[in-house]
Amino acid sequence: MRKFAIFLLFSMAFGMGIVLMFPKVDMENAPIDFYTFKYGDAEEITVVFKDEDYPNRFLDPLYDIYRFIKWGRFEDIETFYIKGNLVIFPDDYASVTSFYQTKDLHTHAEIPTSDFQKKNGNIVVYVNTWNHMFSNEPLSDLEYVPFFFKPKSGTREDVERIYSKFK
Repeated sequence: MRKFAIFLLFSMAFGMGIVLMFPKVDMENAPIDFYTFKYGDAEEITVVFKDEDYPNRFLDPLYDIYRFIKWGRFEDIETFYIKGNLVIFPDDYASVTSFYQTKDLHTHAEIPTSDFQKKNGNIVVYVNTWNHMFSNEPLSDLEYVPFFFKPKSGTREDVERIYSKFK
């Protein structure tokens, strides 16, 4: 039996929470922080992960250097939005079949909240890839574990300033 647990993000804009399911296989890069920010009728949700490890352990150090030069940080930051009855993933939706997939990872999706599983009235969002892409469906071969944080108020730009060395 697969063990599912929750990482709860409290939605301030709509009173609807988000349950973020995180894969046990990626515990060394677990979420370390999250932020929410309301924009009129939309809410931005930003999750900060400790790191992201490229699936090839020999290429991962080069990947870390590349990410540090490009983003000024080792932490992985991903953002999505809730607007009305849609969850919008600007470039971090995972339409994948494997946690370790390395191609075609960053995709856009706008999914009605009705297409998400619900847990205690909260929508369930899955982290399904090593680089922390989100989905409304789990991968059948992953086990998920819980994380609990008190939400902070801030935009993606605020989070980039906090975590990125060059911004």
